[in-house]
Amino acid sequence: MDEKERRQKYRGELLTGGMVLGLAMFLIMVLQYLARNTGGFLVGFLSFANFAAIGAILIIYGRRAAALCPPDPVLRPNGFTYGKAFGFSLLVSMLSGIVYGAGYFLLTEVVDPVYFGQAMERVAEMSVSSGLMTAEQARAGMALMHNLFAVVFANMIAMLLQGGFLALFTAAIVRYRPPYNPMPPLQ
Repeated sequence: MDEKERRQKYRGELLTGGMVLGLAMFLIMVLQYLARNTGGFLVGFLSFANFAAIGAILIIYGRRAAALCPPDPVLRPNGFTYGKAFGFSLLVSMLSGIVYGAGYFLLTEVVDPVYFGQAMERVAEMSVSSGLMTAEQARAGMALMHNLFAVVFANMIAMLLQGGFLALFTAAIVRYRPPYNPMPPLQ
């Protein structure tokens, strides 16, 4: 496989991983919405499923990306390093925020705007009463929640932070280092 084809496949793994992670997060959010009246255990379990899905997808697609980046004496002498694995995971997380944000926007604006509007109002009221925000800031934040681009951008940042935290651990799992060879190659 030549370098151009390898990069194209790497980009494909990056985009597919972002899409799969975004769809998985959206599916879990829909399940949380549907289970909102069932009790605390199921909702708590689905919250744990968020982290499990992020970790599993980052590991699966990270390993697939690592397989596309074998050590090369000129291009990648150290293989798929921790830094490359971490960067890959951050990009997958950020791309998933686009899909997740768009799904969140559809859920809050199309599927059940009344329920989510009341939930956002409660959060805004708590933020104002606790002193975290002024009433004007809360109104401005509420207005932004009806803007698709603001919601997508906010979810990209949220997924970057959430995925970035887990990437600290998953990158150590998926990195590839060539075996240690104490003898330099003979010239």
